[in-house]
Amino acid sequence: MGDSMMKVSHSMRKRTYMMILCMLMVCFFSGCSTSVPIYEPGTYTNSSQGYYSTLNIQVTVDEYRILEIEIISHEEPEILSDIVFKELIPAMKKQNSAQVDEVSGATYTSRALIKAVSAALDEAFISDEEGAVNQ
Repeated sequence: MGDSMMKVSHSMRKRTYMMILCMLMVCFFSGCSTSVPIYEPGTYTNSSQGYYSTLNIQVTVDEYRILEIEIISHEEPEILSDIVFKELIPAMKKQNSAQVDEVSGATYTSRALIKAVSAALDEAFISDEEGAVNQ
């Protein structure tokens, strides 16, 4: 009777561990999906002062991500603006955030773009009172 009790106990322990593992996996993977919107879908316009001019931008978002960042107007030198726009806009879209590193040598233009996009995203952001989880 002792051996059969050990076999049942070992079998039950194995099943218990498997159930716990399954429950943990369900909890882990269910946390990966974003079901609560973070942005109010739309297009948001903002501006910020660069080194030489005001940078005017437009950011389009859906409920969960940045869809497009468009430069409406600026008078920054092309040698600065071309590299900033080419590097930072895709990085912001990929990271779904304006929190990206500045381009060395084009600090003011980088900061202007980051500040303007950040302000536009702040406008689009759904606050906790409106139902989103502040992340």
